[in-house]
Amino acid sequence: MSLYFGIPILMLGAVLQSVLIERIEIFGGRPDLVLLLVITWTIIRGLNEGMTWGFIGGLFCDVLSGGALGLWTISLTLATFIAGQPWIHTLGPTSIRLALMSALGTLLGHTIFLSLMSMRGSTVNISQAYANTVGPAALLNFILSPFAFIFLVWFHQRSLQRGR
Repeated sequence: MSLYFGIPILMLGAVLQSVLIERIEIFGGRPDLVLLLVITWTIIRGLNEGMTWGFIGGLFCDVLSGGALGLWTISLTLATFIAGQPWIHTLGPTSIRLALMSALGTLLGHTIFLSLMSMRGSTVNISQAYANTVGPAALLNFILSPFAFIFLVWFHQRSLQRGR
């Protein structure tokens, strides 16, 4: 049931990220909305649904990026795989887990993405990418994680009510 509304949420997130957020620069970087949504959903609903959202969100990002198909799909799916591991629950209350995994998931997702780009033969300046893109995105996703959580908990509760 969560995909019935989840797909439009991820599609809207990818479009907003590609069109609107791409033009906004905060702390020298931009938040990664789709990554934030899939990590948050993984914390709320667990590994299986999180990886499904990561895969679908990655497909939307790949289609809208104009780059090689599959880079974001693999990156987001693997990042949600890590965020959905049982040991994550030992990190403390949900708000702390979410904030930490938003930042760490952003670092991981972008690291996977940059590694895949490098494997494909693209020249990647790792230090510049971390300083100008990955680090600021991780900080912004850390800061924005409570807002994503509030929205997706509301969506989670609505999807449970509809399932009855």
